Amino acid sequence: MILIAPDKFKGYHTADEVCGIIENRLRAAGYHGELRSQPMSDGGEGAAEMLLPHRRAGAVPGIYFDADNSRCVAVSSEIVGFGAFGHSSIPLMRRSSIALGQAIPQDIPTYVAVGGTAISDGGAGFLQGLGVKFYNSHDRIIDEPLCPTTLHTVSEADTSALSRYRLTGVIDVEATLLPESDGKLSTLDFARQKALPGEDLGGLADALRHLNDVLGGRSPWDGAGGGIGYALASVADAPCLSGSQMAVESLGIDPARVNLVITGEGRVDRQTTRGGKLVDAVYRRATALGIPVLVLYGAPDSYPFYPHMAQIYSDWAGRYQDIIKD
Repeated sequence: MILIAPDKFKGYHTADEVCGIIENRLRAAGYHGELRSQPMSDGGEGAAEMLLPHRRAGAVPGIYFDADNSRCVAVSSEIVGFGAFGHSSIPLMRRSSIALGQAIPQDIPTYVAVGGTAISDGGAGFLQGLGVKFYNSHDRIIDEPLCPTTLHTVSEADTSALSRYRLTGVIDVEATLLPESDGKLSTLDFARQKALPGEDLGGLADALRHLNDVLGGRSPWDGAGGGIGYALASVADAPCLSGSQMAVESLGIDPARVNLVITGEGRVDRQTTRGGKLVDAVYRRATALGIPVLVLYGAPDSYPFYPHMAQIYSDWAGRYQDIIKD
């Protein structure tokens, strides 16, 4: 059996669509064996399906509840993702995550799925939306939604409102808030791909550093979601889970049945391998069980990190006939 377990190809195909493309290519190449497709998500798009299979949409887009309203999922990519900012002229340095915090209900256990955002405000806006009061140097509450450009105005914060929430982060990548000497990914590694063409991000590091100096805290999740991971793990002290590990555990890979795993994402780069992202987690789990893995990608500038890699639009089924067999 071939297990098909891809992430989305961002901006081009959903994980469901990728599964369909792979299945069609395998059948066209003459593969007659069993196929099992399981679209994957690590906290970004598709997280609601993973966390609440039987769900209903809330009044706010990106908020989902189970049947008896006992659990909630807030999908950051749907609330402060590229759908909210990507097609606007608002610069990254002036975008705020406040809408995500405002959408989250109080007193209901809520998974906050972190990934696929279009903000880099260190989660300050998100915290404002949850009721955290930020003060400037004149002891006045900052009313306007915080964004990278205004983070330097923060002098102190009252975080007592966070006690009204029951949050758990489900996070798509391990990253620090600011660059560190060990070479781990940070918020800044993701900022450029969220920015408008030609936008100056020169002050972003200083803005995030100032926020960290005021609020304190440090965790492995801080750089995820433009800093929403920092707001959850380091400021709200919410437990956080690896979305990719949760997704891989749900696969239930049986080495007695699975002969090959096919996974992939739009671009395979250092974010894939160094941030604990989904494709790398699938690769590590399968290879540990002695199962070969074929990694497909969309972007032609992807890096050849894995032994078996190919662009999804190429003749990969013919190229890898030695591992694609009934």
